[in-house]
Amino acid sequence: MTGVKLIAGKKLRASFRNMEFLLIVGVFLLMSIVSVYIGSTTKNAEMRAYESIASSAANAGTEIPAAPVIYSLAILKNLVEYIVMIGAILAIFLGYDVFQGERQGGTLRLLFTKPIPRRSIILGKLLGAGLVIGLLLTVTLFFNMALFAYYTGVLPNFEETLRVIVFLGIAFAYMMNFYTAALYISIKTRESSYGFLIMMVVWIFISFVVPQIAESQKSYAYAINNIAGTITQVPGETALSNAIGWLSPAVQFKFVGSDLLQTVSETATIPLGRLLVAEIVKMIYLILPGIVLALLSLREVEKEGTL
Repeated sequence: MTGVKLIAGKKLRASFRNMEFLLIVGVFLLMSIVSVYIGSTTKNAEMRAYESIASSAANAGTEIPAAPVIYSLAILKNLVEYIVMIGAILAIFLGYDVFQGERQGGTLRLLFTKPIPRRSIILGKLLGAGLVIGLLLTVTLFFNMALFAYYTGVLPNFEETLRVIVFLGIAFAYMMNFYTAALYISIKTRESSYGFLIMMVVWIFISFVVPQIAESQKSYAYAINNIAGTITQVPGETALSNAIGWLSPAVQFKFVGSDLLQTVSETATIPLGRLLVAEIVKMIYLILPGIVLALLSLREVEKEGTL
């Protein structure tokens, strides 16, 4: 266990000494702040538009339209997209040369001269990366809760706080999937640049290619927004778009994240417990790849001559 802690500590310190990594962290935190601002601005614009229409209707003596239903957590909805994009890249950056870099630097050979089981190396690196990602998401939680209170003028209630915590827990699993994939690729390849290229191709496929293919298979309808006076194209899921969506963890993460952050009116009022039961298959789907890849990494390291 001591070896695991030492390696985890080394990973943690090395991450926060890496200026490129800190730059990505800074961008991620900045975008999470921007997401709250954008969300709050959008909701405020909707309310101002409604108040203007309601005032005009009252002056004209006509029926005042019903007020739009606005769920507080919906101002955080852009955070889902930023985790899919920047969060995944951050996790890849943490892991793409985690072994190959030490091979080239000679520190891995030195590490094997010490009485540390090989599995402790993997467990230590997983723990270290988990601490880095967990710390980042914890800071994001406090930032967003503070901004939520600032822009809405109210403190999130217990249910809303739990929804955000669960969402960030799922985000942690999602990001760890990319880290463990990068870790596994780093063990299997002998070139850091080649491993990074593979992971970027995987990221593009998961985050953009599959979602766009799934999107193209949806059915579309048109809805008139009485408040804003606009016509909106409303996508509808089909059996084919749903099936294609299961090829991408990014698609499933967006589904779960949108439900937890109350951006989907059909699920916004469902109690958290019932919502988690309904989403259990998607959550298992998001958690399982990281576990499988971690076990594969452990097996590779245990092989004679692998490193």
